[in-house]
Amino acid sequence: MNREIFMKNYCWIAYLHPYTFVTPDDEQPWEVELDEINKSTYNHGRLIQIVSKIKTENNELDALVCYDGAIAIARNGKFHKKEEAVNFFNKLFAKLIFNGFYVEGVNSRDVVSGVIYEEWGIFNTEFGGSASSQSHSKVRTKMAGSLDTINLSSPRHLMISELRAGIEKGSKIFDEIPNLTPKFLNMGITEIRYGNWDLVLSNLWITSEQMIDYLWHNRFLKNQSFHPEHEIDGRKKSFKEDNRTWSMAIKQELLYQNSIITESILINLFNARKVRNKLVHEGRAVDKKVALGLFTAVKELIQIVIGPEDIMNNKIFSENTAASGKYEKKSDAIKFDESLYTDWQKIIDEQVNEEQKKNRLS
Repeated sequence: MNREIFMKNYCWIAYLHPYTFVTPDDEQPWEVELDEINKSTYNHGRLIQIVSKIKTENNELDALVCYDGAIAIARNGKFHKKEEAVNFFNKLFAKLIFNGFYVEGVNSRDVVSGVIYEEWGIFNTEFGGSASSQSHSKVRTKMAGSLDTINLSSPRHLMISELRAGIEKGSKIFDEIPNLTPKFLNMGITEIRYGNWDLVLSNLWITSEQMIDYLWHNRFLKNQSFHPEHEIDGRKKSFKEDNRTWSMAIKQELLYQNSIITESILINLFNARKVRNKLVHEGRAVDKKVALGLFTAVKELIQIVIGPEDIMNNKIFSENTAASGKYEKKSDAIKFDESLYTDWQKIIDEQVNEEQKKNRLS
């Protein structure tokens, strides 16, 4: 790969964490031998191998998926800034969470720079600033200690078809609820796993307010049965714009009185609001029961919109959702589907040709 193509090949990378191997449907999941892990002789080239691609919204290039669960998006156009990449990855991971597959939320410390490596793999060019990004990045470059490489002995397994099915299901939910911000939902769920109840409440409270706002505008204001037959001048405008009169607490109460939300949702939100106020104004600790009650309320609020689907079920909090079956040992030989890289290469070639043309003219 020449220098021009290398420079045009930069990307952002985030990892499916906890450790996840993404396996083509026609292959058996790779089982890394314990001896290879202990001696650091495992085939790290297989970890960085591109195995699939997935569509990205409003971007000309697909995201690329590596065997070790690294997801890469081209560092151009919409994703030139890291903040946009963080938003993309959180939305992608939230889609999987909706489908019952737990993935930790990410922030700017988790997203690392990378580059296409010899047209078949994604190579990280930094380790990142979080424990998980450093662990993944060091393992795939064989620079990790045994506490990190041991994760290769029991990764979760996700088939490419399962990955795509989860993304498709999650996309429909975000299409239905466009004001739902995945970052706060993801981070709230992530902190449940670590028992940081104040962070659970702080993040999921934002999600709950977004859901109440959605129901207020789409299930209450738009439903004519809740309003006088003859329109009262300024009434609906007040409902939409006067947030001091129609506070979040009052909106919740009206949604309950009109049977849009259930009693259990109202109770969980009421308890969470009291504790949140004490957290904000007095620095009070948050009780686990209240935080989990808020999570339940958020889940039920989403189900009001999408129907009684099984979303964000309890298995997302299990320690390891790896497949339990035994698999045949595979050869370490790397097979690469060149079509996965074709679109990226086309754009890269066009960019390089354009730059060379400018250089000749200058």
